Amino acid sequence: MRLLPGIRLNRTKNAIIRSLPMHPRVMGVLRPIWEERGRPLKGRVFLNRFGKPYQDTRKANIPGGNPIKNQHATACQRAGIEDFTVHDWRHHWASYCVMAGIDLITIINMGGWKSLRMFQRYSSVSIDHMQESINRLS
Repeated sequence: MRLLPGIRLNRTKNAIIRSLPMHPRVMGVLRPIWEERGRPLKGRVFLNRFGKPYQDTRKANIPGGNPIKNQHATACQRAGIEDFTVHDWRHHWASYCVMAGIDLITIINMGGWKSLRMFQRYSSVSIDHMQESINRLS
């Protein structure tokens, strides 16, 4: 059995531990970080500016708020992007997968949705994608 690079999610919304395949471009970005840290077999990849793992602020009253949300808001502000939250990435990812032609069962499994109905709330397709789709008909 060949071991493929992946991402292990130990803490998910529905408390189910899952592993997901990793896109080669993501691996290309994360591998140097992992190698710089001495190739550890466990531990966190993303560290704060002090070299410590980000704290899970969902269950604790951490001063300064959620560091992931704060950094995301700063990045969006610098890029001139308005009204785009961390959670919106999930919607964007699902829609992008649909428009890339990935089958729905695979997307639902990777995204951790329990039903097609829940998945449908997250995914949408662009007008351009709909036009391209209709143009493929003979």
